[in-house]
Amino acid sequence: MIGVCYLDPSPVEDTFRLLKIPWEWYDPAHTYDVVIARKGGVDAAGAFLVDLSEKDYFAEIARILNEGLPHCHEPVVDILIDELRQILKEHTLLVEIPPVPWGHPYIVALTHDVDITSARERRWVSVGYAVYQCLRKGMVKDAAQILGAKCGVGKDPWNCFEEWMQLEEELGVRSTWFFLPEEGKAGESAPAIRAGYYDLNPGLIKTLTDGGWEVGVHGLDNWRDAGAAREELLRVSGLTGAEAGTRVHWLLFNKDTWKILDEAGYAYDSTIGYNDDVGFRAGTMQPYRPRGCRRLLEVPLITQDGGLFGGKTWNSSDDGGRGTCLRLSEEEAIRRCEEVLAYAKKYGGVVTLLWHQVSMAAPKRWGGFYRMLVERAVEDGAWVVPAREAAHWFTARSDVVLQTKRVPGGIRIQMSGIGPDLPRPEMMIRIHTDAVNIGKIKGDYIEGAGYIDLRFSSQEILVNVNESTSD
Repeated sequence: MIGVCYLDPSPVEDTFRLLKIPWEWYDPAHTYDVVIARKGGVDAAGAFLVDLSEKDYFAEIARILNEGLPHCHEPVVDILIDELRQILKEHTLLVEIPPVPWGHPYIVALTHDVDITSARERRWVSVGYAVYQCLRKGMVKDAAQILGAKCGVGKDPWNCFEEWMQLEEELGVRSTWFFLPEEGKAGESAPAIRAGYYDLNPGLIKTLTDGGWEVGVHGLDNWRDAGAAREELLRVSGLTGAEAGTRVHWLLFNKDTWKILDEAGYAYDSTIGYNDDVGFRAGTMQPYRPRGCRRLLEVPLITQDGGLFGGKTWNSSDDGGRGTCLRLSEEEAIRRCEEVLAYAKKYGGVVTLLWHQVSMAAPKRWGGFYRMLVERAVEDGAWVVPAREAAHWFTARSDVVLQTKRVPGGIRIQMSGIGPDLPRPEMMIRIHTDAVNIGKIKGDYIEGAGYIDLRFSSQEILVNVNESTSD
């Protein structure tokens, strides 16, 4: 057993929602294999002491989760958690619920922000600049189609919903669509260019939801105003008849945003990421419950099309003003995305992708790269889903209470805090020990390097363990 002594409970709870292992608050009447505390703060009584006066894992993890990091290219919270995990498993038989479902190496959440639905709705200055970009790239036919659509002639090439649905149907996946809740509104104190010029289309939204896609709120003022948060949620959920998550337009955010969204009733947020980079603003790929939230989960945004390939962006990661995106070549973008996927395979969690609705069309033509990323994830065996499904799975995992008890010949693993219907895909139990130390196992399992994974098929599992290992 692991005992923890720490004055502020919040950072400890933040950490152990991500590192799902059995632990308890330190009780001097109990015997522990490991005590996590500051040296001199408790009597470890023969247990191994993880001395927080040398490195305070809890404070550092909580700070990053709740404050974020600029231009962070490695999942530092996941790395800190793994460092703590490696220490613990050297001194106790560590049992864990990893941040991936049974049978999958990682999760991918597919999302699209709907800033634009047609060329005709846009101002001439925007259309003219797009035509100029097309001509620079030799896309003469595309330039003519965009001009024609603006004038009401021909098919509008910036309405790409059918193409996206066909692509995802071919790949056997579904995604989340974040729609702006109000036409012609830029948001309080925002420049006019932030506004979208389409109204919510009930027929389109029904087609999406009937087909298995998710529809969420691309927030305008929900990040800063409680009344606006409720109104914007109602505009969208009133059409879908379902709960909704949000991603704020331009990724605007302040210290009160999570509390506002939580109290307004949003199921999750997926705003914490970069407009001008690819990486780990929250330090983790795991969806997590922000400080002070009762229900809301943050699903960190990891990779977006504009960050990889775009030129200029609003709300840069540095100062919130205009910023420069990475402007990568396709080869460079592949390398950056492979780095992200390598981290996902190592640490688990969710790689949240954002490709804008209009980015399939000229002059951007970024849909092919999206297809390649999704095909790669499917080939890897990843669970590829809309953001809501990833949030639901991690909510269930966060709510599980994992306990272990030594019994003659092994350990009894018990899970509570979960309803009678286990989440799908199922979670798994990881026992950090070599397979040679485990006796007969009932049910499905996989042997790894230094661990055994068991399918989480019931709320109590008895595992035979060699006596020397269970001590």
